[in-house]
Amino acid sequence: MYDDYNEILTVPELAELLKIGMNSAYDLINSGEIESFKVKNSHRIQRSAVTDYIIRKSTKKH
Repeated sequence: MYDDYNEILTVPELAELLKIGMNSAYDLINSGEIESFKVKNSHRIQRSAVTDYIIRKSTKKH
């Protein structure tokens, strides 16, 4: 159960994971493309939300 909490990312970790800039990471969060929640004034992202985003993008038909 507590292992799930190790799967929570910060915005810089999200940017690093996706190999994108911080502005792009915030754009994904603010648009709702990647779900997040706030702790005080800081966004937190579940790794599963990132996985869902990657799956949606990789299976999207062009």
